[in-house]
This record gives sequence, C-alpha cells and structure tokens, in this order.
Amino acid sequence: MQALYGILAMAVVAILSLTVMRASRSTDTSIRMNEITTQMSAVGVDVLEAIGREPFDSETDTTKVSTFPAVTSPAQLTDEGSFGGCASFSACEDVDDFDDLTFTRQLDGFSYVIEIQVRYVDEDQPDVYAGTQTYAKEVRALITNQHVYLGNPSNLLTVEMRRVITYDKVTST
Repeated sequence: MQALYGILAMAVVAILSLTVMRASRSTDTSIRMNEITTQMSAVGVDVLEAIGREPFDSETDTTKVSTFPAVTSPAQLTDEGSFGGCASFSACEDVDDFDDLTFTRQLDGFSYVIEIQVRYVDEDQPDVYAGTQTYAKEVRALITNQHVYLGNPSNLLTVEMRRVITYDKVTST
C-alpha cells in the first residue's frame, strides 16, 4: 500500500511540476511578445516622425517654392493617383512620395519590415478618407517581423500605426 501512495505522490508532484512549467512558459512567451511589440512600436514612431519632417507636398516644399502662400487651394496639391514612386526611404522628397513604399529597419538585432500607405483625409474628421486633395494626409505604417507570428507563420504579428500630417499654410518666409 505504501508503494501505491508513493506512486500517487510522484504523480501529483509530476502534474504540479508540469503545470508550473506550462504557466512559466506562457508568462515568458507573453513577456517576449510584449517586448517585441514595444520594439515594433518604437520603429513605427521613428519612421512616422521622419516622414513628418518632410515637406507636406512637392507644391509646398519651401526649398523649391519662391512665392507665398505656395498653395491657395487643395486642388493645387498632388493628386492621389500620383502618390509614391520612391525607390528607397531616403529618396522620398515629400510626404506622399512614401506611399506604397516597403523597406526594412534594424533594431537590437531584429529586422522589421515597414509598409507605408498615404492618403488624403478629411481635415475635420481625420478618420474619414477624403477621396480628393485636402490639407491633411494620413500616413499608415504596418510593421512586421518575418519571424514573429501568432499561432502559425502565415499570421505575422503586425503593429499598425497612423499619423495625420497637415499643411501649415506659410504666408511668408
């Protein structure tokens, strides 16, 4: 009978040990995912800040425009159909040039893929797509890492970030 109690005690200890190990692994995975998500967010903030430092539009670039105000009507701004065209991040000259650009950034030994989309939005309701030129552009960044996924490799962990950039109507230099 004592042998049976011994076997039961070992079984209880084994089950308890496995439960603790499973909980520990789950907590460790959660901590790692949170750290990677934080890194992805840092990359996104860096990219959106860099894009925000570029001129709003080629028609409003103060290094190229000699008369002010440079734009008196949104219709003078670049048509959405002409957005994009940059071969690399550093080749873009204004905000809408970044549209449809995909590139990678490194942070702490991890490589992140960033996809950029730019579109005009309503100035008073920036969550509403405008469909025509306005003084507000939404820049959307999707950040992923090819090696970080949820469940299976086709379900990549993705962080989406958005920033609305508006045209500051300069009236003089």
